[in-house]
Amino acid sequence: MNSPRRSLRRRLLLASLAVEVLMLALLVANSVRLVQHHLLDQTDARVSAIELAYKTAVAGPLAARDYATLRDILDGWRRAEDVAYIAVTDPAGKVLAASGWDAASTLPEPTKTVEPGAVLHVAFPVDVLGQVYGRVQYGLSTSFLAAARRELFTQSVSIALAELVSSFVLLSILAFWLTRHLEALTVASGRIADGEFATRIHIPAKDEVGALAANFNAMAAAIESHVAELAYEANHDSLTGLHNRRAFEGELRRLLPVGPDRSLFILYLDLDQFKVVNDTCGHAAGDVLLQTLTRALQRHPGFLARLGGDEFGIILDGYHQSEALSCAQAMIEDVRARPFVWEGRTFRIGASVGVVQATDHLDTVVALLIAADTACYAAKERGRNRVEIFAPESTYFRQRRQEFESLPDITAALQEGRFVLYHQRIRSLRPGTADHAEVLVRMLDRGGALIPPARFIPAAERYNMMGFIDRWVIEATLSHMERMAALGRPMPWHHLAINLSGATLADEDLPGFLQNCLAMHPVDPRQLCFEITESSAIASVEPALAFIRWARSVGAHVALDDFGSGLSSFGYLKRFRVDYLKIDGQFIQHLDQDATDKAVVEAMVRLAGAHGLKTIAEFVATPGLLAEVERLGIDFAQGYGVHEPSPLAEA
Repeated sequence: MNSPRRSLRRRLLLASLAVEVLMLALLVANSVRLVQHHLLDQTDARVSAIELAYKTAVAGPLAARDYATLRDILDGWRRAEDVAYIAVTDPAGKVLAASGWDAASTLPEPTKTVEPGAVLHVAFPVDVLGQVYGRVQYGLSTSFLAAARRELFTQSVSIALAELVSSFVLLSILAFWLTRHLEALTVASGRIADGEFATRIHIPAKDEVGALAANFNAMAAAIESHVAELAYEANHDSLTGLHNRRAFEGELRRLLPVGPDRSLFILYLDLDQFKVVNDTCGHAAGDVLLQTLTRALQRHPGFLARLGGDEFGIILDGYHQSEALSCAQAMIEDVRARPFVWEGRTFRIGASVGVVQATDHLDTVVALLIAADTACYAAKERGRNRVEIFAPESTYFRQRRQEFESLPDITAALQEGRFVLYHQRIRSLRPGTADHAEVLVRMLDRGGALIPPARFIPAAERYNMMGFIDRWVIEATLSHMERMAALGRPMPWHHLAINLSGATLADEDLPGFLQNCLAMHPVDPRQLCFEITESSAIASVEPALAFIRWARSVGAHVALDDFGSGLSSFGYLKRFRVDYLKIDGQFIQHLDQDATDKAVVEAMVRLAGAHGLKTIAEFVATPGLLAEVERLGIDFAQGYGVHEPSPLAEA
């Protein structure tokens, strides 16, 4: 934590001292340059003054050739400290008199530039009334220039060093003063980074650092508040305020595993008729209903969470089985006792609850939730508004478990292309009318053996895999029809019927998907018939109506499958503009023996005729049934008594 502080302080010092050193170096260098220039100017002035004085003094003795006097004059001038030598020559350069120089030696050439510390050789002529009698040459020492420059440099450097030391001390104090609180900020920010969001710092300064500390504390408070909000939102449902699935699974994980001295029950509650409120009154009504029921459920014991949609989970820790079942039943009664009123309309809501106990074999979150969900599904299948406890040894729950365990096989079959198309002929019972055929899907195991539909269709429907299978069937069927057309083989039926599951029918993208498939496989849509079940059409009325409109717009046919299974779709026939009614097989398979079934079928035939619809009888398994179906005026027959399913590619 200290290194950033020291680094910042060191950089402040180094940067400031670097500027100081640079500026002082420039100052010293400039001072030396200016002084040297000034001394050189003084030297030039002295040379000029010496020339004037010497020229006047030696002119007379030189003209009179009084060399003894001339030598005395030269010896007198020679006493000056800066004069190294002095000599007088005739015009030809012969030394006539000298002081400090060997007269027999040749005088050096005059110096053109001044070099501090060296001897400056100066020469000038001596004339009288325009007549040149000789020349004076002397050597002027410039050691004073070097000494002056050296002294100036020494003094300047000393002053600069003193300045740097003073600056270093002052800057160190300033850097410490500026950075003294940064360590506290650094430590505090590190603690916040480690998740200690309650961290605060106290810096009493009223300067910018104090303002920074105040802003830091405000930021830390905001982060702490925001993190708390995020933590709450991560574990709570925004609509009801209950714990969400994540929190539910976390609590369940915390309580597992259980020992022999402690019991743990999970309740899985699903509302009945909630979708009716949502579809009839809108999602706003559904939200209000969930909030209302949440307040009712919160009065019951246990860890309550909304798992999604209209599903709730409750964890009961330390309860006996009888207490858990009693709690589940009390919740159902509480829900049923609260009619929901919206804009003058009253709805009765129910609930189904699945109960499972954690055991040595059910000791994981996933296993317990699957078991509880399966038990809840059983409660719905067995009449709703009831409690079902998960019993792994029962046939029902073994079948559900097998369905769940078959999911990986279904997924693998889709990925590996192990689905195949079969078909079953739909025989026309009216002269002049062509037969139809229904496309069926079969799954192969990795050895190539057929897996019956009952082994994978229920699991696919329950666990939302049918949408993927339906899309594969659609594409594979259109591709087969395209290949047959390319080979010049006419289709032997008026049209092929493709089943659409409830999940596929509820998919708003279905028309677009089909449109793309028809674009990729250009077949005549009039050769297609889409079968939708009565229950799925009623469960998704608006999507069903939209799909029927689209299918009829492109020329495809639509059949309402399993008609009469709940006798609830009669009133929808005016809205569902379909072409065929496929009478549910439960009314056909005993038609020749059960008068009630016969009466119901006769009513359906008359109803279909009133709406201009063709009828198809399912489950026609014997010649006797086929004759009875034809006698009742049904238009088409389908079943093992007509045709056993066979591969579509062999048709």
